[in-house]
Amino acid sequence: MSFHKFSLSVPVFCLLLTPAIADPPDESAWLPIASKDQASGVSLLHQIRDTGSVVLSEPTTGPTYRSGDLSAFTVIGLPDTQNYSELYPEIFLDQTQWVASQRYLRDIRYVNHYGDVVQHADIVAEWENGDAAMSVLDVDGLPYGINAGNHDLTANGIPTEPYIPQLFVEYFGPQRFAGRPWYINASPSGMSSYQIIEGGGLQFLMLQIECDGPVRELTWAQEVLDNHRDKPVMMTTHRYLQDAEDYTAGVPLVSSGRYPPVWYTLEGPYSDGGIQSDDIWNWFIKRNPNIFMVNCGHFHEEYRQISTNVRGNPVHEVLADYQDDPNGGNGWLRIMQFDVVANRIDVESYSPWLDEYRSADESRFTLDVEFERYRSDFPVAVFQQGLNGYTGTRDTWVNEDEPNTSYGDDDTRDADDDAANSLFSDYLGQAMIRFEDLFSGESGDGPIDPDSIILDARLSIEIEDDIDNPIFSPDFFVYPALIPWEENSTWNSIGGGFSGSDLGPQIGVFSGDDDPNGNSLRQLNITSLVQSWADGAPNNGVVIVPEIIGGNDDGISIWTSESGNGLFRPRLEITYLPPATYDPADFNQDGNVDGQDLAFLLSSWGQSGAGDLNEDGVVGGEDLAILLSAWLVR
Repeated sequence: MSFHKFSLSVPVFCLLLTPAIADPPDESAWLPIASKDQASGVSLLHQIRDTGSVVLSEPTTGPTYRSGDLSAFTVIGLPDTQNYSELYPEIFLDQTQWVASQRYLRDIRYVNHYGDVVQHADIVAEWENGDAAMSVLDVDGLPYGINAGNHDLTANGIPTEPYIPQLFVEYFGPQRFAGRPWYINASPSGMSSYQIIEGGGLQFLMLQIECDGPVRELTWAQEVLDNHRDKPVMMTTHRYLQDAEDYTAGVPLVSSGRYPPVWYTLEGPYSDGGIQSDDIWNWFIKRNPNIFMVNCGHFHEEYRQISTNVRGNPVHEVLADYQDDPNGGNGWLRIMQFDVVANRIDVESYSPWLDEYRSADESRFTLDVEFERYRSDFPVAVFQQGLNGYTGTRDTWVNEDEPNTSYGDDDTRDADDDAANSLFSDYLGQAMIRFEDLFSGESGDGPIDPDSIILDARLSIEIEDDIDNPIFSPDFFVYPALIPWEENSTWNSIGGGFSGSDLGPQIGVFSGDDDPNGNSLRQLNITSLVQSWADGAPNNGVVIVPEIIGGNDDGISIWTSESGNGLFRPRLEITYLPPATYDPADFNQDGNVDGQDLAFLLSSWGQSGAGDLNEDGVVGGEDLAILLSAWLVR
């Protein structure tokens, strides 16, 4: 971590960051530095590890733990280790050796490194020390994840320095974990990754996001989470929270919480394309209902807070970083005992080096987590342009002021009571969105069987420009479109905009004003509409129409499927119950192929009908063979 104590008397203004495009980092801009191949192989920590000169620490104090409880398991957090890799490698080694020694006693399922493995991203010897310490876990086969901190990305952990992530990828990229079944995948850059572990009868997805959450990494992560809605998610990213009030004797010059925008004027992004903490929350964490916890380091403190996601569920955000302590941190780590039956995580802060527990409230606490609320028992299909190969979003707007102009290639669409801002006449702007290829079979190439029951369907849109009118704050109404349209449609081509019989009954309404500021997400429940599409009604999408209060009430701009930020594109999430499926040989549909089904087949012998499994027109020996084969398989 690289946040140093400094005066909080700073100008109160925000450094605005342009949303990054989800492209991989430009490797041609990276400075050439030494590589792993140039390591001497005789680092201090390698010598310590190879000679076994460090005695494993054993716990002698602290609370008892439930090692025999099948619903409980442990996750270890390793906050910033950069000082150890630079100056105290024996402490880093002591941490991982202690973890290995406690693996089965505490049922440790995962080790989570919060980032800043090293102090200097361009010094190979420090990476060798970090490699040697973490190799203890490799030998033991214990699952772990490594986060990329600011010191792993720059020579001295300073935001104005060149971005040099090469050695992080060399030492802790996906190639290190080849053949490990719990290490599932990494982002194209290799700077973010995810692992899947099992504990307490559930699978958990452990997500590692590069420092400052570049949009390219979050877009990749969004694809991952969209494919794993059945798993609760614990996320880690290096710089996210701060506890400024502890630095100012409790005086809230800057409130503790996520890194405030004003601080980015002094400590800008470290990653190529990095964004601010509030944006990581608003654009990603808040929107993903299976994230129950976010861990971070970087700021030299302990702190935690609870925020609420789009489904109304709490998200625990937890900071731990001990590097201000003597000896670069004194070996403090986090012990998190999960209990999926009791719905809780008991957190302790312990140092194997000192064999001591911290007792402060911010060091020892319990988090209430109803784990089942962060996973879906039913399949969820997500449709968002460019993510997981989906290309079926159609969106545009029609403009009464420019009635023959099409806007299908624009990256925003407008809904406005007066698109021309005229003093004398109102020229409407109406926005349209449609998601194609939702259903399989004759109705399309989508993933959802049209005979499914739609349990929940949510439309998400992102506002690029909200209402700024200090007098009137109009709402925006959402209707099903009853007439077809395309992205090249114009006001005139659809007969003078949408009105009357062109629209179905209103299905939703949302505010045009961001409340609070920065809350640019709008979500609408359109379950009944999607069910009607599954039942065969034409899918012409939806139309967003402005409320007219006083004329020229201001309008909104909405990001389209052409947005350079994939997270801002319109999104449709559908939770559904597929139709029940039966083996054709299970004639009575009781879930078993057995004697009753055999009796039915024999009663139909030589005839046509349901017993004709091979559809050759008559029930015979081949049909009997099919039934017996299904019987034996079961």
